Amino acid sequence: MEPTLYEIVVAFEEALNFWLLHLSDVNTEFKAAVSPAKVDAPLEELVKISKLIKAHTTKVGILFEPSSFKNAGSAAVKTVSELSSSFVLYVSVLAQLSPAAISRLFHREIFSVSTSLITNARLLVSELLVIIKENENETATSDTTGKPEDTPSLNDATDPKATVDPRLVSVGKVWASCDEMVKLIEAGNLRYLEKQTKMHLTLIDDGLDEFSEWAENPEEFDDEDPFGFEDEFSDEEDDESPPVGEEESDSEETNTSSQEKEKLRSYCKLWLEKFKLVRLLFFSINKSLPLLVGGESIDEIYAAQELISRDIDQLIVDIMLSQVIDHVVEKHATNIDKGCYKIVKILKGVNEKSPTKVKCALWESKFKELLDEMYNSIE
Repeated sequence: MEPTLYEIVVAFEEALNFWLLHLSDVNTEFKAAVSPAKVDAPLEELVKISKLIKAHTTKVGILFEPSSFKNAGSAAVKTVSELSSSFVLYVSVLAQLSPAAISRLFHREIFSVSTSLITNARLLVSELLVIIKENENETATSDTTGKPEDTPSLNDATDPKATVDPRLVSVGKVWASCDEMVKLIEAGNLRYLEKQTKMHLTLIDDGLDEFSEWAENPEEFDDEDPFGFEDEFSDEEDDESPPVGEEESDSEETNTSSQEKEKLRSYCKLWLEKFKLVRLLFFSINKSLPLLVGGESIDEIYAAQELISRDIDQLIVDIMLSQVIDHVVEKHATNIDKGCYKIVKILKGVNEKSPTKVKCALWESKFKELLDEMYNSIE
């Protein structure tokens, strides 16, 4: 006996719930739960299937229009079955993807978009079940009374109280997820890395704007509150006179303090030059990577970018708050240096026979010269 439309939709919903449950752990649970496909080009296949899912979703949306659904018959069964089969193929190809080949970064984003797609498909399926049940109730009422129940349709344009059809909303969400997946894959893992690089650059630039102003003249900023959090209390504190006994000691510390300030100012200006080189390195990453690059290299570059942007932010905050070059600042500086050298090493490695390697070596030479100058300035 052939399964009914309701049974097919219920089975589809159960499958979607199963996949969502295991998508939370892409490295173990998902691969153990889903048999991977064996297609030659899984990314290209995902694009094709995403477009197919969108097409089947469109047909389902049309056939399940409440006012005409009762006439859908076998067409509804066929279309829902095709949509369900498309998702089965989709998740099997998804399970075939190798993080080592495309990078964990890109792999993680593909799975994130896939989770949204399956979540939206589940919303659509829930609406289909509601429509099926409503149709069954109307049919039962018609069989009992001899006439159909006079129930207004959600899509009745003459009803002033008509609301947006949740079926159409769900269809639109599935479309959006399919389009997002196609756009993501067609752009490729390098374009996605570029997007992340721009995000890290934005984070760096946000901190640099205030730091560059502060580095010009640290004395103009409150020593203990360079970010202005305590400005409302500063007036009262400024009116207080220092104890008479401290005047002589204050004058003795003035020379030492001014020397330290000048040393700090010089150090910070060197950091501004260093930040320019770091930004130049970030801008050149995607221009320096060949079209075919291993996923491991992409992941290592992304990890280095995260390290660099995080430590630059912390270094700026620590210098502006403490106004001293201590072991904490030096630790952040070391991490930034290591991250930059890591990226340059990767770029040189993937450009062994390319002029890009020479450019990387030139950047590395300038960076080293600046480091030597910085370390000499704090001795």
